[in-house]
Formats: sequence, C-alpha cells, structure tokens
Amino acid sequence: ALSVVVDGEGEPLLLIPGLGAGRSAFTPIVPDLAKAHRVITFDPRGIGESEGTGNTTLTAMAADVVAVLDAVDVAAAAVFGASMGGLVAQHVVVDHPARVADLMLAATSPGGDAGVDPRPEDQAKLLGKGASTPEEAYRIACTVLYSPQFQRAHPEFIDAQVRERAQHPVRPRVFSAQFNAMWEPDDSFTHLASVAVPTLVMHGTDDVVIPFENARILARQIPGAQLRPFDGCGHLFFHERPAETARVVTEHLRANARAAQASSGGESSSPREGSPAAGS
Repeated sequence: ALSVVVDGEGEPLLLIPGLGAGRSAFTPIVPDLAKAHRVITFDPRGIGESEGTGNTTLTAMAADVVAVLDAVDVAAAAVFGASMGGLVAQHVVVDHPARVADLMLAATSPGGDAGVDPRPEDQAKLLGKGASTPEEAYRIACTVLYSPQFQRAHPEFIDAQVRERAQHPVRPRVFSAQFNAMWEPDDSFTHLASVAVPTLVMHGTDDVVIPFENARILARQIPGAQLRPFDGCGHLFFHERPAETARVVTEHLRANARAAQASSGGESSSPREGSPAAGS
C-alpha cells in the first residue's frame, strides 16, 4: 500500500517526489500551497511509509500516481513533478492524459536521449560515491543538490536534510530500481508534442544535477509551455526559495483557472503575454 497525505482544500494538486525521495521532500512548500489547494503528497513504492520494493519502470511509477488519485477520489489533478518525479509526471500526462488538469515540471529532464546529462563528477556526488554511511552519502549529494551560495548561507537547513535522510535511509534495492528505471529506453518525449494542458517548466539556472538546458528543451517540446527560471538556484530550487515557488505555482494555476472560466463563457482561453507565471 502507498502512504498518501492530503493537506488543505480547493482544486487538487498532486506532488511527485524525485529519486530516493518521499513526500517529506515537499515539506518546505506544502503549507503555502495548501492555503489555496488540496495538496496530495505520497511516498513512492518502497520509500518512507509505503510498502514494496521499488518500481523498475517509469510507466509503473506513473500507474502508481493514478492509483494515488483513485485513492483520494480525484478524477484529474494539477500535477507537479520534481526531478525524477517530473519524468514520472511526463509519463502520467502521456499515458493517462485525462488525469492531468495542469502540468508543472520542476528541475527535470526529458526522457530517453533527448536531454543534457550532468558532468560525470556531479553525478558521482549525487550518488554519494565513496561514502560509507547513508548520512555521509546524502551529505555528499547535498554538495550538488543546492547552489554553493545556499550551502554557505543555510548550513543548518542542509544539516536538517542530512539528519532526515539518515533517520529514514533509502533501501539500496529501491534506490537502484528507481535509478535504473530512468535509463530505460523511453519514447515519451516525442509524445509531449501533443500535450494539451497548460504547462509550466521551472528550473534553477545553476542546477548541475539536471542542467538548465533541459528545461528549455522541455518548454520547446510542449505546446504553449511557459519557462520560469529560478536565477542562481541549484537543483532543489523549491527548498532554496519555497515561498516564491509556492507563489509561482499558485499564480500559474489561478491564471489558468481564470482562462478556463473565460473560455467557457465564450472568450478566448489562450494565455496572455505577461501572465503571472511568466513573471516573478
């Protein structure tokens, strides 16, 4: 069984965590998001409080997302996927388009060979190569998950993240299953050209785990997608600037709700230049 938590009221917003992460990855942004939305978070299979041994394909992870929506009786939700969770979100919108009302891709890359890879040394740090304990491995990972200036300014935040991961270590088999799933042959990228829901692509400009160019590639591929850079932020930009992230997401969803309302009244629903999500 998958562990699911719902916070707040309003239109449903589902958050999909990244590699080796559970719903606690979104702790910095859930309180602000829950002021305007019914926020649905979950621990993926084999992570946190969810049972299982980890999924071996992104398609299976997408099916689990649909199962989460079914469990909370939601027909379609705004879907926010972070990092590997963004890859899963791409599979949800391609494989189960009726379940996605709005797509938000955060610090993620396109599937298959369409993206830009990190430098090998940065990937090695992400994986905690050379560490002897889960705690040490995650501390090494944090050196590439956050921008250098954030690491200098907020060492106590980094320490808390390391403690959290040390207390709830990811089982190696589950981590490996997720990591290997990301490298399976994947044709989802070509299908993104037919995505018909409003899409927002968010990315830290100083991300070394998934280089910023990946955001540009995704935004070009998805019709009408808006690209929102977080200047100077690293991979986990929504940890570095949580209030700003929540505001950008809420304004994006509010603007699209207004556009949908206008179109149902016979007006055009095409996004206007300078809509809130395109600015700060």
